[in-house]
Amino acid sequence: MIANILRNLKTFMQRPRHVLAVDLFGALVTSLATTFLLASGRMPTGLPTYLLYSLALVALGFFCFDVAAIFRFFDATVALATIAYLNLSYCVAVLMVLYVYRRDTTELCLLYFCVEFSIVIPLACWELTISKQPFV
Repeated sequence: MIANILRNLKTFMQRPRHVLAVDLFGALVTSLATTFLLASGRMPTGLPTYLLYSLALVALGFFCFDVAAIFRFFDATVALATIAYLNLSYCVAVLMVLYVYRRDTTELCLLYFCVEFSIVIPLACWELTISKQPFV
C-alpha cells in the first residue's frame, strides 16, 4: 500500500502542471505568511514593513503566474523553468535584504527565511529538472 502511494506521488510530481500547482500553493502561503506574520508585526523582524509587503507582492505575482501557466496560458515546461529561476532570484533578493539590514534583523526573521529557503531552493531545483524532461 505504501509503495503504491509513493509510486502515485512520484507520477504526480513528474508532471509539469502538478509541480506548478505545488509552486502555486507555496507562493500563496509565502505571500500570506509574509503579509500577516511578518509585515503585520505579529512576528518581529527588524525589517521595514514596505520591504516585507514588497516581498509578499512578489510572491503574489508568482501565484498569478502559476495560475496562468496551469490554465494553459503558457507552455508548462517553459513556465516551470521560468518560475524556478524567479524563485531562485527571489531567494537572492531576500538574502540581499537580510544582508543590508543584518544589524536590525531578528533571529526569528532569520529562522523564517531559512525555513523558506530550505523549501524554495529544492523546489526550484526540482522544477528545473522536470522542465528539461521530454513529456508526451
